[in-house]
Amino acid sequence: MLREMLANVEGADVVGEFASPGPAIASIRSNPPDVVVLDIQLVNGSGLEVLRAVGTNHPDTKVLVFTNYAEDVYRRRCLEAGAHAFYDKKSDLQALRQCLCCLAPAGRASGTRRQANGG
Repeated sequence: MLREMLANVEGADVVGEFASPGPAIASIRSNPPDVVVLDIQLVNGSGLEVLRAVGTNHPDTKVLVFTNYAEDVYRRRCLEAGAHAFYDKKSDLQALRQCLCCLAPAGRASGTRRQANGG
């Protein structure tokens, strides 16, 4: 569902997809994207690890958390850790798409890339 939605966002290019934090962090470190779409629940770890690494090393990269774990405690933790926005997979797909569309115009002008991570 996420891949299909991203394919229809003009100016968005998916440059990677990762199921666990280590490879995601390594990819972001070597080729930082402008936007990361991140789930909290990843294989062998948490999306919070990725979020913290991005915030520490790539403060210009916007992280959009898109998860089934939409409870207030997770929302608060993610936003405090530097997430640009937080979306519930059950109800916020269109809001995520709208956010990506708003971020994309600046990206087209500068050749930016989008990254889906653990979606």
